[in-house]
Amino acid sequence: MDRAKVIIHMYMSIDGKIDGDWDGLPGDKISGDYYDDQLFRLGSANANGSNTIVMYAAKGHPDLSKYDGQKIEYRDWVPSGIKAITWDVSYDRRGRAGWKKNYFPYAGRRNRAIEVVTKQASKGYLAFLQSMEIPYLVCGDQEINFAESLVKLKNYFDIKTMVLGGGALINGAFLRAGLVNQISLVVAPYISGDSKKKGTFDTLGKFIDQRFHVTQVKKLGDGGIHLIYDRD
Repeated sequence: MDRAKVIIHMYMSIDGKIDGDWDGLPGDKISGDYYDDQLFRLGSANANGSNTIVMYAAKGHPDLSKYDGQKIEYRDWVPSGIKAITWDVSYDRRGRAGWKKNYFPYAGRRNRAIEVVTKQASKGYLAFLQSMEIPYLVCGDQEINFAESLVKLKNYFDIKTMVLGGGALINGAFLRAGLVNQISLVVAPYISGDSKKKGTFDTLGKFIDQRFHVTQVKKLGDGGIHLIYDRD
């Protein structure tokens, strides 16, 4: 395969919600810890959409005015000699992530940041990323070309498997693009009941005519379960 394999790996309630009052309760600690542990067993890169990245990994508000007038072209920028064991990939079409460090500490690892942007990201934002030594890939004019990003992630960083951890919109976007090879669901032993919370996949109301078959059913010590589905 000339691109990184994609595994959607999500932690959810029995009724399919990815957030809510159930998350973090003592009764789901085994399942929650198991989810984190499995992430980097599945692949070397943790990927998220911009909403998730801004919420958890890159909460800053950089002053981009200091980069006014920068003569930067819209092309990939990868610092020479950059290496990491694990990576954190941000699908950030407009360049929203306010990184304070060039890595995100998660699941006991220091995961080096990579930004995937389009030409909607300002040149000031690209200059900011360069100042932070955060590599970025320009994949598309208005919308992200996900297939192109997967080829580049493998070629530049030797990422063979990318683990996509949400949110729901980015999960749905990869499904619509036909790029999901496997789905890994860790189901906590709770029902959310909150209809306002996002489900695991948001395909914008579109039926995805792709069939997946279950290849693993593993019971966890707190009543949770780990399901793995492979695409036919």
